[in-house]
Amino acid sequence: MRGFATLFAVLLAAPLLAVADPASLDPDATPTGAQASFEAFARDWMAHVQERGERERSNPRLSPGAREIVATYREAGPDFETQLEATGRPGTPYVGVLRYTENVYTCSDLHATDCHAVSALPVTEVFRLRDGRWVY
Repeated sequence: MRGFATLFAVLLAAPLLAVADPASLDPDATPTGAQASFEAFARDWMAHVQERGERERSNPRLSPGAREIVATYREAGPDFETQLEATGRPGTPYVGVLRYTENVYTCSDLHATDCHAVSALPVTEVFRLRDGRWVY
C-alpha cells in the first residue's frame, strides 16, 4: 500500500498533470469521435510518461542500501489500454480510463547501466472530457 501511496503522490506532483490537448473535441461529440479523441490523447500522454521514465533512468534516485548505495528508477512500458464511459452529464459527457504498467528498476551501479526490474505497478488514470478537452 505504501508503494501505491508514493506513486499517487509522485503522480500528483508531476508536471504531466496539467490539462493536455493533443486531441481536443467538440463537447457534443459522438461516442466514436470521443473514443478516437481519447485514444489520441492517451498516446500523447503515454509519450510524456515514457519521456519521464527516460529522464529517471538517466538520473536515478540514489538511496543507502545494506552494503552500498542503490540506484533506482521507474519506467512505463509501451503497452496501455483505454476505456471510454459515457457519464450522461452535459458538462462532462465522457470519462476516459488509461491503464498501463510502470516498472521499478534497481541498478547495481550508480549510472543505471546494469539494472533489473524489481516490481511492476499497475497504474490507472482517469480523465474527464470537459469543454472539449481531456482533463486529469
